[in-house]
Amino acid sequence: MKFSNANREETMRHILETTYDVIIIGGGLTGASILFDLQTRGVKTLLLEKSDFASAASESFDVLIYDKDTFQSLPKSKRNELQQLNSNLGSAFQFIPAVEVMSHHSPVSEQVKRRFLPFFKKDSVEQPVTKVMIHDQFKKPLQSFGRLTQTHIPFVDTARLTIDLIKASVALGADVMNYQMVTDLYISADAVKGVFVEDQIIGETHVIYGKKVVNATGLESGSWHNRYKDQSASKLTLSPRRKYQWLMDDTLWPIKVPLIIKGGVFSQTVTIIPKEEGVLISTIRQGDDMLRTHMVFNEVKSHLSHLLEQQVLNPDRVVTLKTVREVVTHAAKQPLAFYNTRPDVLTAIGSPMSNYRRYAALIGDEIVKQFKKEAAILYEASTTKERVIVSEIIEDSNEELPRFSQRECQLMTKYQLLPDRFEEYSQRVERLMIDYPIPKLLFIELLYTLENEGIYKAGDFLMRRLRLGVFLYTLHSEVVFQILRFLEYRLAWTREERSYYEREVKQFLEERNKLD
Repeated sequence: MKFSNANREETMRHILETTYDVIIIGGGLTGASILFDLQTRGVKTLLLEKSDFASAASESFDVLIYDKDTFQSLPKSKRNELQQLNSNLGSAFQFIPAVEVMSHHSPVSEQVKRRFLPFFKKDSVEQPVTKVMIHDQFKKPLQSFGRLTQTHIPFVDTARLTIDLIKASVALGADVMNYQMVTDLYISADAVKGVFVEDQIIGETHVIYGKKVVNATGLESGSWHNRYKDQSASKLTLSPRRKYQWLMDDTLWPIKVPLIIKGGVFSQTVTIIPKEEGVLISTIRQGDDMLRTHMVFNEVKSHLSHLLEQQVLNPDRVVTLKTVREVVTHAAKQPLAFYNTRPDVLTAIGSPMSNYRRYAALIGDEIVKQFKKEAAILYEASTTKERVIVSEIIEDSNEELPRFSQRECQLMTKYQLLPDRFEEYSQRVERLMIDYPIPKLLFIELLYTLENEGIYKAGDFLMRRLRLGVFLYTLHSEVVFQILRFLEYRLAWTREERSYYEREVKQFLEERNKLD
């Protein structure tokens, strides 16, 4: 089935006529990685998402991966594993050089210290910090604060990674559908037979048939588990936290390499990443209490100014900010925990980013074990967690790339488009631009995501493409109008849909001061 909403009626008819081995609820990274793992095993799988795929990740900055439990960067073996598994994802997964500043008085528990004592005794994980390009003016106060270590840390576009996983799964035969909210489980004779869904576009309700269900709904997974658990399953309480993120258009920040500052006066790890768009700042606060973002920012600013002995970060230069609620996935006693809600329903709360493929493999193992046990077949361990995500690779065509501009190459890398396919889209867009005057590269992205990534609402397209870290420019209202016209034509929107989605887009851009 093609990963597109261009004909939702036909897609929905196909889904309603199919009985699935597994239905996954939730279109985030956890659901997408489980979908990919199950599909590589030959399990007939469907993924349902109530809004847009990776909607939470699309409203967030890219993610730095590090071990939040031990306050340490990932071991070299783990980095190599992640690099190998995600080697086909282009700019969605890359390693960047960074400097870790570990406070001499880090709030690490005695249990963690005993477990990682040999690691803590090391003077340097990889290279001495003298090779890091930090001016002595700032290096000395940082060294007085804690130990400096040069390392390479994975820098991940979570939204892009999620969508690439879904696309790879669809290429293997999986079915996916967004804007379908699962309202209830269909249970007959004390066994799950499927799920009830409500179409968020047209309001219709349906029953989709399946043998097992995986609940991967993020913060909602706890309430789902408690609602459907059998008597043998214990109640699940998830620990939320809030991630505070800012993008600064600030020339005051003096250090031009990424910093990860841990411990000491910083109650939680703070990451500061200089990029072309500005300075990305991120920190996390445990618990669900909503603190004012400016209050948290001023706290971070105060600590950094005290540490570097000069004023840094201007609160008046904040370009944009975001607060995201997320699950503390390592809060359980088992770091890769999942729960058998009932014999045919499994709840997956997710894992730290560094283990997302291994976690999906554990879920896949559990489901396959259940199927084989029911069929009295001996289970054998699989190696799906070692499979590289298959997508179009442009590395073999590097000799052809010089004829493309830098922005065109960046677009090809982002969507993993081969040169021939990129030229095909380019030619189609040139013909369409006669009726829809949209900038060419923006139009190529619009057409590609419409046909290959399940876009339906104009606001979702802009949110995916213009996430906080890449908000570089203002969109002219005429361009937005043409995007709406094109989607209305290609997706056969009703007049009511067009009016609603237009208001949604205007609100989205006005909130970010990106509409002239």
